Amino acid sequence: MEIKLEQSEVVLEQTRQLSSSTGEFRFVRVDGKNVEFRPGQFFRFVFKDNQGEFERSYSLCNQVMDVPYLDLLISKVESGRATELLFASEQGLTAHVTGPYGRLLVPEPLPKRLFMVATSVGIAPYIPMLTRLSPALKSKQVEVHFLYGTREHNEFVFGDVLEKYSEDHPDFHLSVCYSRVMPDEAREFEYQGYVQARLKNLDPDPKTDRVLLCGNPHMVDETYDWLKETGFGVKHVTREKYVFAKETRSKSRTSLTDEHKKLIAEKMKKYQS
Repeated sequence: MEIKLEQSEVVLEQTRQLSSSTGEFRFVRVDGKNVEFRPGQFFRFVFKDNQGEFERSYSLCNQVMDVPYLDLLISKVESGRATELLFASEQGLTAHVTGPYGRLLVPEPLPKRLFMVATSVGIAPYIPMLTRLSPALKSKQVEVHFLYGTREHNEFVFGDVLEKYSEDHPDFHLSVCYSRVMPDEAREFEYQGYVQARLKNLDPDPKTDRVLLCGNPHMVDETYDWLKETGFGVKHVTREKYVFAKETRSKSRTSLTDEHKKLIAEKMKKYQS
């Protein structure tokens, strides 16, 4: 089902620190309408700071669908423009949003095994997919291997969500790979090393399986090259690289209507009270 592109104004409602370098940001649509998107898709945000307007793209990490808000998972970037704005902001920050975009989606029809591989904030688009996959997992239509790579345990975001989901879905297999420091008491799903090595050990089959890759460009490229060598084609692997923006350009967009300006003012007044 195709979802038409929409433009909307949003306001920052709440923030949550998930690790020393990562935060979750919830933006709410000013018009109160539900956000329509397919799990895995992203939106383009236009922010404004003292240098003017700039754009960033973020996948949604919503755990609930059909709601009027967009949850973002954002990692700090040294001297990053979005980092300096967002991590210093409180309720009331506004942005202009366009979307949804992207083709990092749950495959249709479902394969025998689905491998979801992510590093760092590349985990974000997979979180909404959990709800989408739940009925198929419970009815044993698919087996899912979720591979997440990060540097150390305190950067394992959404750990409580994934561990509970794994307990509730026996055919959902979680693997967390630490590239730097292992926990003192590692659990059965925790591994030393990189997700690339863990994926190879699971021996994906190009005839029956599908792979989703999201996160660090080096991981995505290295993994995709290996998958091609084992027989996976373009249609069997969906990739999305997370590249931190180094330059920004001002973006032209539709001017706000008086009604939108009034709604934003009311939202900001609410958060400042």
